[in-house]
Amino acid sequence: MLKKFLIFAFVCMFLIGCSSNESDAEKTGSDEIESFTFALPIDTQAIEPFNGTSTTSATVIYQMFNALTRTSPEGEVQGDLAESFERIDELTWQFKLRENVAFHNGEEFNAETVKYSVERMLDTSKQFGLTSDYLFIDSVEIVDDYTVNIITKEPNNGTPLSLIYLSMVPKEYIEENGDEYFAENPIGTGPFKFQEYAKDAHVKYERYDDYFKGKVNIKELTFKPIPEESSRIAALESGEVDLITDVSINQLNRLEQAENLVVESFPTTRVSYIGFNMRKDSELIQNESFRKALNYAVNVDSIIENLLEGNGETIPAIFLSHFNGYNSGIEPYAYDVEKAKELLEESGYDGESLELAIAANTKQLPVVEAVADMIREIGVNVEVVQKENVLMREEVAAGTISDLYFFNIGGAYNSSELMSRIGFGSVQRYSTFFNSEMDELRVAANSEMDEEKSEQLWQDYQNNIYDIAPAIFLYQEYASNVLSSAYTNYTPRGDELILLEDIEKNE
Repeated sequence: MLKKFLIFAFVCMFLIGCSSNESDAEKTGSDEIESFTFALPIDTQAIEPFNGTSTTSATVIYQMFNALTRTSPEGEVQGDLAESFERIDELTWQFKLRENVAFHNGEEFNAETVKYSVERMLDTSKQFGLTSDYLFIDSVEIVDDYTVNIITKEPNNGTPLSLIYLSMVPKEYIEENGDEYFAENPIGTGPFKFQEYAKDAHVKYERYDDYFKGKVNIKELTFKPIPEESSRIAALESGEVDLITDVSINQLNRLEQAENLVVESFPTTRVSYIGFNMRKDSELIQNESFRKALNYAVNVDSIIENLLEGNGETIPAIFLSHFNGYNSGIEPYAYDVEKAKELLEESGYDGESLELAIAANTKQLPVVEAVADMIREIGVNVEVVQKENVLMREEVAAGTISDLYFFNIGGAYNSSELMSRIGFGSVQRYSTFFNSEMDELRVAANSEMDEEKSEQLWQDYQNNIYDIAPAIFLYQEYASNVLSSAYTNYTPRGDELILLEDIEKNE
């Protein structure tokens, strides 16, 4: 069996006044690594930090940039470019900034940088992919050169967590060169400097020796997209690349036997489900009995045990156990074929043929095929179709995706608020579900300052989403990393970001 590297010790989002636990001690670089290559399962969406909406893109962008906050490998919100932060009233979060931090071109980081970066993100005319995640911010107030207040439109308990994807960008550099130039020639404050991006081929970085946390060991870092799993594995085994992710269970079992590789499997912040496209003009998809029938038809426990070999956890709806409002009293939909058939008959299903979409070249295809077989067993006609990853995301956003679609949401700031908003909020980027009452409940839960009341509102949300069943609820995903044993001091993260600041040679 795979080693389970359990790294979650999640804390609640009401964390106030955290400061970074990371050491700022200078790294000597005595164990210098000339080059390191990470094989991506897909190419990055962008190198403009405000357009990186996927975890893969965030991993690529994080090497160049820092935000005010970041999470530890255990999920704790800490300061990054902020030395500390605290809530000073119901709408205002105050951040004390690090001093003596410079961008790769020497430009100073200070309060003006924060104000500019936030206002740039909020400029809807620029159409950045992440802007919708930050529209809860009203304004930024400069207190002094190294203190800022971020003021929200309504009380927002998750502000520090949300800010981890809002990279700080260089005001003078962008104003001098323009957004388009910056999008192709980015500079940040991170441990690596940008060298080159060739779409579908590579992203190349070089070490930034004046990084404020001390220079890292890797001198040249390359991200190389290799979509085919077999090709990624072959590249790792041949020494062409040093690290791969997104590996299927049967391959992980084989790779674990190799003496020159280190295999880790661990729980993530990622929630997997099969969405119903409720934006389609389909009486069947709008029928709650039909949606519940399909939930009862799917044996999630069997999928986890037999296809994932235990590398997953059932969830009753869309909240993970560390999310605010998780209700352990709700049981996942039981596998009950007779109940499923009963509800299917109640829905008036009349043999319509449905399409179930999944992104091509993903390890979850066997899961989706198993789900389709289980749905067929209760008499529903369904066909599995594979779609290119970018196209699939575009179709989900546009509401033109298939009747059913496999999807998952995770990453560094996944939470009750994020999951319920971007996955199941009205007019949100990955949502095909529209329900104004649920939108109002989400906003109320996230803005309630009384922790117990907020928790109860989130529990109400979870109970309601369970009953509405806008998806076939599946499981919390596990992720896998396979690293060359030539390296050590690398910590897998539950948010699936690949951060390489501490990696060393394994002497």
